[in-house]
Amino acid sequence: MLTLTEIHGIGEELERAFCLKTSPLAIRLVNEEEVPKSCVQPSGEGKHYALCQALSFVRRTKNHLAMFSEDHWCLWPVINFRLRELDEGDVDSLGSGYFIRDPEVSRRHFRREYPYIDEGKKKTGMVIAPLTDCEFVPQAVMIYCEPSQLRQLLMASKYDSGNIAEASFDTCDSCGAALVPVLNGRKPYNVSIPDAGEFERGLCAENEMIFTFAGENLEALIGAVRDLIAKGFSYRQLAYDLKADYARPKFYNDMFAKWGLETGEEWIPGQR
Repeated sequence: MLTLTEIHGIGEELERAFCLKTSPLAIRLVNEEEVPKSCVQPSGEGKHYALCQALSFVRRTKNHLAMFSEDHWCLWPVINFRLRELDEGDVDSLGSGYFIRDPEVSRRHFRREYPYIDEGKKKTGMVIAPLTDCEFVPQAVMIYCEPSQLRQLLMASKYDSGNIAEASFDTCDSCGAALVPVLNGRKPYNVSIPDAGEFERGLCAENEMIFTFAGENLEALIGAVRDLIAKGFSYRQLAYDLKADYARPKFYNDMFAKWGLETGEEWIPGQR
C-alpha cells in the first residue's frame, strides 16, 4: 500500500504531467469517527454546499472538507450515498421528474439505473481533500480536466489496464454518476461530464470533463503515465505538427513496405 507521502508525490506528479489547473481530488467514504482533523464540516460553520460545490471548493482552494447529511444542500448526493432513506412515494415522485419526458420511463430509469452506493459500502459521510496533501488513503480520485488532458489520461488507463475506460454521461447528478460506479467497484476508470448544477454552482468551465478512478489504481496509472512520457506520448510532449510525409514508427514503415507502399523517415520514440 502506498504511504501518504507517496500519494502526495503522485498528486504533484499528476498536476505537473497534465498541467492541471486545479488539484486532483482524494475522496473516501467515512463514518464520523474516521474523519481526519484537517477536514472541516461546512455545517459547523453554518454553511451548506451541494457536493459539486464542495468538490470545486476543495480543488480550487486546497481546503479539506467532510460532508455528512447535515452538510449537503443538494438532495441527489444524499440519495446516491444512502444518507437518508426513500420510501416508495419518494421514489415515485422524484423518479417522475428526473429530466426524462415520459414520467413512467423516468421512474423506471430512477429505479433501475440511478447510481446508489451498495448497501455494504455505505458510510455516513465522505472526506474530500487535494491528492497532494490528503490525510487519508483515497478510495477514489477525481480529476477535472480539459478534453486534451482527458485524452492522455485515457491513454494511460488503457495502457495500464488493456481496457478502454467506461463512461457515465448523466447530465443530472454528475457527482454521483462520476463517483458511485468507481466506489462500488464496477468501473475502475470512469469518464463523466459536469451537469448544469456543476456549471452554475460548482463553477465548472465549459470545456471541463471529469476523470474518476479507483484509489487502488493510483500507482498503476502513474506508472503508465511515466511509461508514456518515456515513449514521447505525454500531454506536455505533444505539439501541433501538420506536415506531409511525417516521420513514422518503424512498424508503420515495415507494414507499408510489406504492402508495397512508399516508406519514409523513421520516428524515434521520445523525439518530435
